[in-house]
Amino acid sequence: MVLGFVTDRASPWSMISPAGSISVDHAPAADLSEHRLRGFEVKIIHRFRPIAAAALLGIAVAVPVVNSVHAGNTAVRPEAAISPMKRVAEARANARAENPDGADRVYGGKEAEKGAYPFQVALLTTGKLDKSPASQANAQFCGGSLIAPQWVLTAAHCLNDDGEPISPDMVTVLTGATDLSEGKRYKAVEIIVNEGYSEQTLDNDLGLIRLAEPANAPTIKIAREPTPDAGKTTVTGWGKMQDGTFPTALMVADLDLQPNATCNGGIKAIYAHDLKAALGELARRMRYSERGIEAAANAIAADMADPLTGNMICAGTASGERDACNGDSGGPLFMTGADGPVQVGVVSWGEGPADGGTACGHKNAYGIYTRLANYTGWIEEKMKTAAPVPAAPKALGTAQKPATP
Repeated sequence: MVLGFVTDRASPWSMISPAGSISVDHAPAADLSEHRLRGFEVKIIHRFRPIAAAALLGIAVAVPVVNSVHAGNTAVRPEAAISPMKRVAEARANARAENPDGADRVYGGKEAEKGAYPFQVALLTTGKLDKSPASQANAQFCGGSLIAPQWVLTAAHCLNDDGEPISPDMVTVLTGATDLSEGKRYKAVEIIVNEGYSEQTLDNDLGLIRLAEPANAPTIKIAREPTPDAGKTTVTGWGKMQDGTFPTALMVADLDLQPNATCNGGIKAIYAHDLKAALGELARRMRYSERGIEAAANAIAADMADPLTGNMICAGTASGERDACNGDSGGPLFMTGADGPVQVGVVSWGEGPADGGTACGHKNAYGIYTRLANYTGWIEEKMKTAAPVPAAPKALGTAQKPATP
C-alpha cells in the first residue's frame, strides 16, 4: 500500500491510475492554454464539469450560478469509473515495466510480520490465475477482510463494473497470505453490493462475498459502537507504494482518526486549488485577472457540498506520510483493544491535487473509509440469506434412432 492514498482510490485510482499526471504535447502557443485545460479537465472532470460553463460564461456572475452545481452533478467518481479489477492490474503491469527494481518502501508503512493479520484477504482476478502461486501477485486488485468463515467484507467499488455487480466466478479470494505468493484460494458463489451504493459520491461503499466453502482462517470482529473522531487505527494492504511499485508482501501503517470536518476542509481546499489552476489556464486567452480567478474560485468553493457523508470515516496524517493507495481498496481499517482488533472501516476513496501525479500521500488529504458501525444490521441481514442455488446443467437430450425410410 502506499500507505499513501486510497484509491485507489483508486485510487484506485488518469482516474487514480498508474499513468499519473497528464502530459501536455508540444502545441502552438495560441493553442497551449486550451490544450492544457483539456488536460486539467481529464483529471478533474468529475469535480468541475457542472461548474465549468458557469465559470467561463462570466467570472463576475459566479455567485448567482453556483447553486446549480449540486443538482446537476452526475459524474462518476474515478474510483468507480473503472473497475479496480481492470485498473489495478494495469497499474501493476506498468509499475513493473517502469521500475522493475523498485524498493518495498511505503509512505510511513512497513512490511507486516508473517501471520500478524490473518483476517486480511486479497481479491484476485480469476482469469489472471494459473496453478502457480506466482500468478497471484499479478491478479490482486483489491483487499478485504474475513468477518465469518464463509464471508468476506470489501468495498462496493471493488465488486462493480460498468454499474453492475461482477459475476462471482470472476473473483477468487486468497486467505492466509502475508505474501501474495502464498495462501489458499477460495471460489466465490455470491456477490452482494449495498443497495444504496453511489458511484457519484461513493456513499455506502460496501459489499460482501460469499465463499463456496468456509475458509480455514481467523476472522475479525466488526464495530457495533459509534467510531470516535480521534484515536489510533491501522490499515493493511498490498496497494501502490511511494516509489510507484506494488509489493507482494502485506504492508501495514498506523493512522489517526480525524473528525469528518477535517477531511471535508482538506478536500475542499484541494478542489479550490484545482479550480484556480484550471481558470488560470484560460486567463490569458479570456483576459481576466488573478483577482477574478480568486473571486470566482472562492465563491464556488464556499458553495461546495461536503464530500463526506455520515457513512464515512476520515483517517490519516496531516502530513500525508501514511495512507492507503491504489490496490488497497476494500481492505480493513481497524482499532486494537484488550479484546483484539475490531474493524471500524473499509478502504474506500481519497483525493489529491490534479497536478500531484498520484492521489496518494498529500498534505491534508486524508483517506476516506466506509463507517462500518452504520452497517451492522445490513451485514447481519445479508449473512442470514440462503445461498444461491447453483444453476442446473443443461440437458444434453437423448439420442434417437433415425426413422426408417
